[in-house]
Amino acid sequence: MRESSEAGHNTVLRARTTYKLIRPFEAMALLLQATNLATSAINDRYRPAGVPILLALAAGHLVLAAVVVRHRGPLTRGHAWTGVWIAEMFVMQLVVATLLLPGDFAGYGYGVQVGNFSLIPLAVLAFYPWGGFRNRRRRWVIEAGLIAAIIIHPLLIVGIMNAWQLTGAQVKSVGQYAVWAVVWYLVGKGLAKLCRIAVAVQSEALVHSYEAALGDLHTHVEIAVRSIAAGENADDAAQKLRDVVYTRRRQLLLEDPQVGAVDIFKNAIRLFGERLTLLSSPRLGGLTLPNDRAMVLERGLVDLLKNAVDHGGGAVRLGFDLKDELMVLTVSDTGPGLTADDFAAPGSTMHRISGEVRPLGGSLVLANSGDAGTTVQLTLPLRGDR
Repeated sequence: MRESSEAGHNTVLRARTTYKLIRPFEAMALLLQATNLATSAINDRYRPAGVPILLALAAGHLVLAAVVVRHRGPLTRGHAWTGVWIAEMFVMQLVVATLLLPGDFAGYGYGVQVGNFSLIPLAVLAFYPWGGFRNRRRRWVIEAGLIAAIIIHPLLIVGIMNAWQLTGAQVKSVGQYAVWAVVWYLVGKGLAKLCRIAVAVQSEALVHSYEAALGDLHTHVEIAVRSIAAGENADDAAQKLRDVVYTRRRQLLLEDPQVGAVDIFKNAIRLFGERLTLLSSPRLGGLTLPNDRAMVLERGLVDLLKNAVDHGGGAVRLGFDLKDELMVLTVSDTGPGLTADDFAAPGSTMHRISGEVRPLGGSLVLANSGDAGTTVQLTLPLRGDR
């Protein structure tokens, strides 16, 4: 049962990874198609209107390649758009065939004009996740049908152009085209194999990361349940579990070189559960912080919130601003207030936070204290070059 679950997970992961890789390969195929059209306009003999049409088609494919790089292309918009792109490949070669001068069969000698126009996308289509890789037989039928269609297509074109009076050289050229179709298909399968290897490595890395950071979480859940069953206060057991979850999330959070400010605040706030009441919170958007700064800000935020929960009544207003590359964190509670002596007392929470931010060019100040509560302001440069 577990093997079946793992296989399903790998299938989904492989499909997602493939979809992410499709776009650059699709853009590359469109770029090569544009090149084929442009070079054919130069190397082959066309009717007077043929060359401008081919150059216009080449320019259109070039623009589409740029659009795919910037946005989503047909292959990532669903099977209907993929079908349109495949149909366009076949129609395009038929259109180009009508523009050729009689007796000219383009770069393949007696083969089909702009032959690689269909062959190159075949590599991408062999790599394409038909049906999300869930039905292998269906995928094989689709891919076999594409190979057969692309092999037969030039025979159809040459036959129409020559009233089906085919010479041995023409048949041989179409045979060479068929060989190249299989080669391009195998190139696509090679890409798919590389994708499977990448997914296997990615899946293994995810498992190791989970085991390293969250592997013992189930044990802590069981311990909390047993403690409550044995008579321990449920709030105390829940807080112990929150501490574990916070620590594990923090490990994962601070692995990245750039850490999202929203994630820092969310994880710190969750640590205190119902003991903390937010009266206001900042809008952080998509701000990310360098790892070293994120670690210091996160520790300072947690310590300030803990102080507000333990001594300030638990009702907190949070503020965060970025002024000229300087982060300003403001924490205000509604407690009895904090004296300047207590704030600066050696060994206190505030003294410890101040000792961490000062070497980085930051500061911690008591902005306000009185009957209405305490406001503490922590400043820290966003980068280390201040």
